[in-house]
Amino acid sequence: MRYVIVGAGSIGGTVAARLAQHSDQPPLVIARGDNAEAIRADGMLLRSPDDEVRVDAPVATQPSEATLTTDDVLVFATKTHQLQRALLDWVDQPVQDSAGVVVGTAGELLPVLTALNGVEAERLALRFFRRVFGVCVWLPAVHLAPGEFTVRIAPVSGVFIVGRYGEAIDEADASADAVLLEELRTDWEHATFRVHVVDDVMPWKHRKLISNLGNSLQALLGQTDDQAARDLYARTRQEGLDVYAAAGIAIPSDDEEALWRGNAFDVRPVPGVEGPLGGSSWQSLARGSGSIESDYLNGEIARLARSVGVPAPVNEGLQRAARRAAEERRPPASVSAAQLRREILGV
Repeated sequence: MRYVIVGAGSIGGTVAARLAQHSDQPPLVIARGDNAEAIRADGMLLRSPDDEVRVDAPVATQPSEATLTTDDVLVFATKTHQLQRALLDWVDQPVQDSAGVVVGTAGELLPVLTALNGVEAERLALRFFRRVFGVCVWLPAVHLAPGEFTVRIAPVSGVFIVGRYGEAIDEADASADAVLLEELRTDWEHATFRVHVVDDVMPWKHRKLISNLGNSLQALLGQTDDQAARDLYARTRQEGLDVYAAAGIAIPSDDEEALWRGNAFDVRPVPGVEGPLGGSSWQSLARGSGSIESDYLNGEIARLARSVGVPAPVNEGLQRAARRAAEERRPPASVSAAQLRREILGV
């Protein structure tokens, strides 16, 4: 089975590098621009607290450069606001059998993993692909330079919770799911990840969303731990939980998460990596990408709140502030916690 990693950012790059390091079947990496050029020229450089490796993997910059077969699995590791375009790029790509005969399209035949933050990706993917598997990602990784990736934990490189989104159409379909998920677990655990397979992945993705509500704060404020920042984060998180309660959304408990994450999340310094390091939204501002995922993180709480008729002013304000900072290409830590609090709460 070959994994086609669509999006070689912090998550996709780390997954691809570890699979290339530990597998006889290297993944196909789908990257763009300077990132693709760097990987083609020098391979993928992955640093962790325990090791530094440079591995080679085949690279394509667009679907037309990839020959898909029935043994492929598409792993989407973009940001959610980039996903619609990626799905459209791949859904109608031809898929060949072992004899090189085209037997259908990617949307009809290939399983899809949605390894990205938020809870919208699975709904988007299911419009185009028949077999969609949601992935809750616990992987503190950073990608700031072309071809270079940093994962901040070791020896486990990340934890994934995986489950089918939607139902199998018959017994044969369900059996194929079981085979796929067992092979995925074997391959990815051999590549230093932990994989938990569940019947319903969305409660876990909703829980992860609550922790990701702070991504915009980290991007806007930088790595700060002052009281005003802590207060804003507490308000942001509690508002998300209150909206979940109003919408009837239940999530796993703190104890359940601690059990499944285990001792994997010992975040430590990484040799050779200096300066501040932040999460996915912080990295978007640090790279000056011009876009950010807040519309699908804080914006998801705003959407839910409006759908059930309750207020969510803190998450609405963070959504706007983060989007504006990205559009203006401001760096991380462009405002103080006091300024942001006044902007959002008026106090």
